[in-house]
Amino acid sequence: MNYLNKFAVKYVVVLVSILMSPLLWAEAPLDVDGAETVGLERAHQLYKDGAVFIDVRDGQAWASGHIDGAVHLDFSTNDFSVLYVSEDLDRETPVVFYTSSPLNIRSAMATFFAANWGYTKVYYFRDGFYSWMAADYPVDLKYSEHAAL
Repeated sequence: MNYLNKFAVKYVVVLVSILMSPLLWAEAPLDVDGAETVGLERAHQLYKDGAVFIDVRDGQAWASGHIDGAVHLDFSTNDFSVLYVSEDLDRETPVVFYTSSPLNIRSAMATFFAANWGYTKVYYFRDGFYSWMAADYPVDLKYSEHAAL
């Protein structure tokens, strides 16, 4: 009986691993209903035109660096819901949502919610912060005083 229980546990672990593996490798969607997906150059143009960039990554990612002038609204906390009730941000203001890269779906989810909350100029910057930084566009980087150089 003990052998049978060990086998069952191993079987369940393997089965769950197989079923969950597509989620571990899932990329963010290419498009979001109600929004325009933008690439690096278009995102940069929106930045120069004064669009509000909203970083929806967690606090640690934000603290390590973000697009210069961006607003931080962590999608996984109550911070993001402020966008729903905000009277400070006009629903006609262009807003651009981003995360680190296409491997993070938070920006797609945030974009979807903003479009459904009545924001009319919603942009989904799928490529994210890493591509922005690689293009040498304006970023705000925070370096730890304890970081090895």
